[in-house]
Amino acid sequence: MRGIEWLESLPNFEADRSVTVSPLDRVRAAASVLGGISSGLRFIHVAGTNGKGSVAAAGAVLLGDMGFRVGLFRSPHLCRLEERVMVDAVPVESERLEQELSQLAAMTEQQLVPPLTHFEALFVAALSVFSLEGCEIAVIETGLGGRDDATNIIDAEVAVITSIGHDHLAELGPTLGDVLEHKLGIVHDGATVCLGPLDDELRALAMDRLSLNPTIWMDELEVERFPGVGGQELLEHSPLGDRSFFVPLFGEAASWNVMLAVHAVEALLGRRLTSERIESGLARLHLPGCFEVLRGDPIVVVDTAHNREAAAVLGTTLLEAFGREHPIGIVFGMSHGRDPYEFLTALALPGVVALGLLDCGVAPTILRAAAEKVYPDARILDWSAELRSVGALLSSLEVGLVLITGSHCACGTVLCKDVPKLLRDES
Repeated sequence: MRGIEWLESLPNFEADRSVTVSPLDRVRAAASVLGGISSGLRFIHVAGTNGKGSVAAAGAVLLGDMGFRVGLFRSPHLCRLEERVMVDAVPVESERLEQELSQLAAMTEQQLVPPLTHFEALFVAALSVFSLEGCEIAVIETGLGGRDDATNIIDAEVAVITSIGHDHLAELGPTLGDVLEHKLGIVHDGATVCLGPLDDELRALAMDRLSLNPTIWMDELEVERFPGVGGQELLEHSPLGDRSFFVPLFGEAASWNVMLAVHAVEALLGRRLTSERIESGLARLHLPGCFEVLRGDPIVVVDTAHNREAAAVLGTTLLEAFGREHPIGIVFGMSHGRDPYEFLTALALPGVVALGLLDCGVAPTILRAAAEKVYPDARILDWSAELRSVGALLSSLEVGLVLITGSHCACGTVLCKDVPKLLRDES
């Protein structure tokens, strides 16, 4: 057994929360043998409850647009494993990933490296790919938390904390302060830190923890938003001069994610980016499953929001982008025992007339009970055994606007089946 087949046989914490992750010294030992950890890569490390995938991808495309060869490690994926390991904004070829994983599998069998979990092995292989592909910089997204996450074997010059929320309290809590401490665990001596907006209590904790690190606080920036067709214009006011640029993303949270990426790149390079440079780089940004708009009949919005904070942001963004006049259908599935009633309540969407339920771990019966409580007048359809024709199912909702959300599973189940029948919104 070799490569990707071997990887899929490993214990997988993402699928089974009872899996015990490896200590960092074990992951570091494996990476050292494979060679990726000592390749001279410079790192931006991104953690946070929500938004870290957007920040990581935006940072990578900005750096790539400036001529750097950039690796990007993300998790999880929607359609293909290769989406997690990208070079110059393109997923690596499966053969390339297979080669590194086969080598790691052989070394594991020969006891040259310690056994790892699925996520850990994939990250070690990704570092090797980045090294062998000649990457100069790698942008790394954490899996869960930060302090004990496998990705924390790197020594990043810039650490980004996007947000702190209630997701994963069972693993990282019990308090939001504990969650913050886990995320701040990626901050090493001398690293510059970029922090998204925090409430006063968490901000005070962060200030105490980061007293010796140069820190950029997003809530001290003055940024105006001007929503438009296909995205929004951002105007940043600064003592260094104003700058304005268009970003192909929707909503206030996306604006903060973009600003985090911009300032992280500037911290790494030690220079300020012009408006033109930022807009040029972000024009290449594509975030599958992050408020991704698919033009068709009906219009479909795909968003991997899976906790209450992300749901609240998603609901606000959807109304800002499309208004309140559309009857809305929701395609919905949740995983890992999350609370669908809490999610749908936070989503707070008016005009929902139909819901299609998917089995992504939380049983459709539980989803139905929550949906009936939040939307008592909506039609509710169980799709868990009917996904042969996604297009037909979307049409069965009989609405002009469909939102697919609740988990990566729900979004991937739909998005990866017959997306050629839909048209990605490239405007």
